[in-house]
Amino acid sequence: MVMREHIADPARIHHEWDADLEPALSINSGDTVHFDLKVAGEGQVWPGATYEQSKFDFDTIYNLLGPVHVNGAEPGDTLEIEILDLQAGDWAWAAFLPGMGLLPEDFPDGYVRTFDLTQGDTTTFAPGIEIPISPFLGVMGNHPGEPARQLPFPPHRAGGNMDNRHLTRGATLWLPVFVDGAMFSCGDPHAAQGDGEVCVTAVECPMKASLRFRVHKQGIAAPSFRVPAPAVSTKDVGGYHATMGIDADLMAGAKKATRAMIEWLVAEHGLTRADAYVLCSAVGDLRIIEIVDSGVWTVAMTMPLSIFQTA
Repeated sequence: MVMREHIADPARIHHEWDADLEPALSINSGDTVHFDLKVAGEGQVWPGATYEQSKFDFDTIYNLLGPVHVNGAEPGDTLEIEILDLQAGDWAWAAFLPGMGLLPEDFPDGYVRTFDLTQGDTTTFAPGIEIPISPFLGVMGNHPGEPARQLPFPPHRAGGNMDNRHLTRGATLWLPVFVDGAMFSCGDPHAAQGDGEVCVTAVECPMKASLRFRVHKQGIAAPSFRVPAPAVSTKDVGGYHATMGIDADLMAGAKKATRAMIEWLVAEHGLTRADAYVLCSAVGDLRIIEIVDSGVWTVAMTMPLSIFQTA
């Protein structure tokens, strides 16, 4: 079989999963597709913009490219997506928005800040704090089959808006197929994110992505992924500081852990509460530490120490 390379038309943007969309590309198993992806909120937020200047429209905030029709893919099959390359653009933004995120009651007002991604492997968050750039796509998914039309978030049984920071260059994703051709789309590119994306955004950026697709004539129970050792994030190489939330309710525990981390960042590193919240979303990881102890959860928010520069 001849494996071909394709370039997705960057104008073939859509904003929802729609079974009636004509494929932007039709490819064979083994082919590679190169995507040039717009930042989420393209034209709604821009370098240097504040929250008051931004104009968020949630009907069009996600700019998905596709769908890609993979010849031979049928319901019950599995589509393998090999992430060959991801190149972040030259700027990014992050925000928290009224009524959204893990702590809307603590942060009722909106906040937006932007980042320069042209400095190399990191971007400056604040004086003495450097965030490592680790690009991934927040949305990769096949059409879920039912319903025929649905919003691009939350994630669904065929992937979608998973916001999985581990799907960096070198990783492989497997998604169940529910419609003929799989009808794969991707978008929502991120330059960095912590597990949890607690303030509701990551470090959102434009991106160029190269993905290779293969069809497997067998099914899987749920979306799956594999991260080879060289692709694993090294942001914890310097160790990390952690705060814990202990509660019978998982969300309450997650909130306690995140609030405690915000307070630590303010006290120890001089951040504003708003920037501390954004930093938790950009690089902090929420982890379930323990789940089996008489119905009480232990949740931790971890913050890599390597991001803090010492004189």
